[in-house]
Amino acid sequence: YKREVAESVTAFARNILLDVLRAAKSFGLEVIYGDTDSVFIKYNDNINKIIEYIDNKYNIEIKLEKVYKKILFTESKKRYAGLLEDGRIDIVGFEVVRGDWCELAKDVQLKVIEYILTAGSLDEARSKIINYVKNIINKIKTYNIDLDDLIIWKTLDKDLSEYKVAAPHVHAARLLEKRGIRAHKGMSIGYVIIKGGGKLAQKAKPYIFVEDLKEIDVDYYIDKQIVPAALRIGEVVGIRESDLKGGGGRTLLDFFK
Repeated sequence: YKREVAESVTAFARNILLDVLRAAKSFGLEVIYGDTDSVFIKYNDNINKIIEYIDNKYNIEIKLEKVYKKILFTESKKRYAGLLEDGRIDIVGFEVVRGDWCELAKDVQLKVIEYILTAGSLDEARSKIINYVKNIINKIKTYNIDLDDLIIWKTLDKDLSEYKVAAPHVHAARLLEKRGIRAHKGMSIGYVIIKGGGKLAQKAKPYIFVEDLKEIDVDYYIDKQIVPAALRIGEVVGIRESDLKGGGGRTLLDFFK
């Protein structure tokens, strides 16, 4: 490894991308976004002229990789979701939701992305998202939901004896062992959060031990799972907590304070 070689390669690539941007402007194309290895350009037939220009000048191949009907960029680089011409949604560069969120939260966030990309207008997208999330919240409040949708899966990355702090999945794993089920490194632990006092970890219960859905901590799933999952993308189109469930109108960051 030579740092100088790596830096020269990076600089060469940067110069080509800058040249692509200049060429796009000269060919009357609108550049939407660019990063270290790709450029997003509003499509028209002049796209091929840029490809030919770069190929002739640098003798390297660039290609038109994807064509999106609509695209949604997040605030982070290289993280976006796009609606492809065949109707599929392409999510690039980010995990849809955090690893400690339940299956329902993942479904909610995917649905929010879908509404934003497929609705006829932002107002229509907002309306669909708000109605959808309110319906999910009502289902949770009335226990009209499958237990499987509320399970959080987390993998033990070391033996239980090595954990000094009992995270929720660790606490759930220890409950499994008390019932004679060995929990080991590499094992995926499925748990839910139930009602009760104490720290969050102490409220984690292996889903296989849940006998009644009414054990579930409804407020936790609404306030710490569904609403923040929806807001992570929904805030892009101006949705706030008060739109989804009423109240003081917090933003996404407030849920993790």
